[in-house]
Amino acid sequence: MNNLTLLPGWALSADNLRPLQQALQERLPSLTVQLAELPPRLQMSTLEPDLTALAEALPAGWLAGWSLGGMLAVQLQRRFPERFCGVITIASNACFAVRAGWPQAMPVDTFKAFLGDAREHPERILKRFSLLVTQGSENARELSKQLQWSDADPLQRLNQLALLGVIDNRIPLQRCAQPVLHCLGGNDALVPAAVESDLLALNDKAQVRVLPQASHALPLEAPLWLASEIAEWLEAQ
Repeated sequence: MNNLTLLPGWALSADNLRPLQQALQERLPSLTVQLAELPPRLQMSTLEPDLTALAEALPAGWLAGWSLGGMLAVQLQRRFPERFCGVITIASNACFAVRAGWPQAMPVDTFKAFLGDAREHPERILKRFSLLVTQGSENARELSKQLQWSDADPLQRLNQLALLGVIDNRIPLQRCAQPVLHCLGGNDALVPAAVESDLLALNDKAQVRVLPQASHALPLEAPLWLASEIAEWLEAQ
């Protein structure tokens, strides 16, 4: 399949993925690379119809997602394997927050505090989040200024954040028969690079690439590296 769709992360616009889109298009000119926004009303209580509607709106082919987008890409591929032939996750974890049997993730207390801030102080949460996204980068301040936010309102963002904390992709990744590539930043403050071994333990057919000095803002920080790794992986499939 010659289509690749890129999905953004929590509260982030798909426009953040444009540098990666352009780099991929240059590296693989025969591949059609498109951006797709996450549905603003996405939430746990309506996850099934929301994902079905999203799947129907996307072209058949490969899926790549950044952070929450990567977790949703895994969920989409699990539900519609005949439509999506493989998944690329970018700075994305099987479980965003720590849970039994999955220690390499955000501490539960940290996630709960962030969720509480999103509920009580929605006007501040994006600034705080931008600092976390770019933490660990040599160009953190400049990258934080480049981040573009989605059109979701504070309640929609809160619902999506709650969903981020609930999704558990361990079984879908373990059972996935289609190709899977995980790309991680070595200095990511939200998804620890140490999760590499755990992701490989879930599925020994999956592959992992790590850029040592990169942050969670991997698509903005290193689009050329990311495009090269994804292109080499796709060409091998």
